[in-house]
Amino acid sequence: MTTINVALASLLVAVVLGLVAAMCKSASNRVLNTIALLYTSLARSAPDFVWLLFLYYGGQAALNYAVNKISPGRSIEIDSYMASVVILGAVYGGYVAETFRGAILSVPAGQMEAGYAFGLRKRTVVFRILYPQMMRFAIPGLSNNWLALVKASAITSMVSLNELVFLSSAAGRATHHILLFFCVAGAVYLALTTVSLWILRRLNMKFSLGVREVIL
Repeated sequence: MTTINVALASLLVAVVLGLVAAMCKSASNRVLNTIALLYTSLARSAPDFVWLLFLYYGGQAALNYAVNKISPGRSIEIDSYMASVVILGAVYGGYVAETFRGAILSVPAGQMEAGYAFGLRKRTVVFRILYPQMMRFAIPGLSNNWLALVKASAITSMVSLNELVFLSSAAGRATHHILLFFCVAGAVYLALTTVSLWILRRLNMKFSLGVREVIL
């Protein structure tokens, strides 16, 4: 299903960009801090559908204008699937970055210091100490990001992508049973989010193995 494909591919882009941005914001380099801050601020500054429409239609118009300057009469059509994945991934990468940054700050600094004291290299400390522990704090936030991204995939119908809402709307207009098809679409989204919550809960349990909760 196109909806799931778009959501999963966008999540992959968002996680990669978000993790890089979170590491840059946590670094001591001011240039990297500034770049990451600008990215996350821009990504969260406008609704996702505004970014999608602006970058898809505006980007295509700008690209064709440049192409016509070089080769008059020629035009380029941007693939709506790839554009949707990249744009949604980039937008939600700003939210994922804050999720990861909060998770990084939640890991006690003494854990990394102990790794360095044992002579471990920075890369080893990051991948063997920081990442496994931060995921326990990141998964609840990532769950919210994923559910928001699944619902945001519906706006890709604005760029004529054949996803669930677009197909439901087309089928409803063709059969004059719009309410029926949108109820079916809603049921599909409900099933998708229910399965997602179950999977994410299992992941959270996996990363929380061996962790003792303090009961007050």
